[in-house]
Amino acid sequence: MRKKRNALIQFNRHYILEASKQLFLEKGIEKTTVDDIAKLADCSKSTIYVYFKSKEEIFNYIVYEYMSVLRQGIEDSIQSSAEFIECYYAICRKMVDFRNQYPMYFESILAEISVQSEDFEQQPILKDIHRVGEEINSSLENFIRKAIEDGHLRSELDPLLTVFSLWGSICGIISLADKKRKYFESDLNLDKQKFLEYSFELLLSCLLK
Repeated sequence: MRKKRNALIQFNRHYILEASKQLFLEKGIEKTTVDDIAKLADCSKSTIYVYFKSKEEIFNYIVYEYMSVLRQGIEDSIQSSAEFIECYYAICRKMVDFRNQYPMYFESILAEISVQSEDFEQQPILKDIHRVGEEINSSLENFIRKAIEDGHLRSELDPLLTVFSLWGSICGIISLADKKRKYFESDLNLDKQKFLEYSFELLLSCLLK
């Protein structure tokens, strides 16, 4: 009986989340209402509130899902080669691919996540988002630390601070490439991909020993 109940919960959650993803993409988060989600998910508004406290919590569940996808992608990129530089570019490509696939949620991973215990109690999913973020940081920190120990990167670099600097720089480069794409192409005759490649190479050169 419990297995059937859990299966039903997962089934309903899945359809609510899938409907929300579609609506957020089509209408935007602000313009999407819980009524809209209920209609598309073919359930009542009260049913949605059985599983989620608010539209914000639904959005946070989706952020968690895509952050988990990104975490796995980064871990796969780190394991893709024994060569530091190849792994670095694999991580950059993974970030670009993530931005192309999930532009709305790419911006969300840069947003501030509450770490207050009372917020975790109100929305336990925030704790899960925070945990996945810390796992990404840890994977990247170990990656950078090993590169320093192996002599690829400058020895005076602080691994964790380097991770945050790289994270911010790579995400910023990717966002700029999208926002300025038309300007690059029309005024500078510069292809977006060429800009990304140049910027990632320039960033790497600042770290290499």
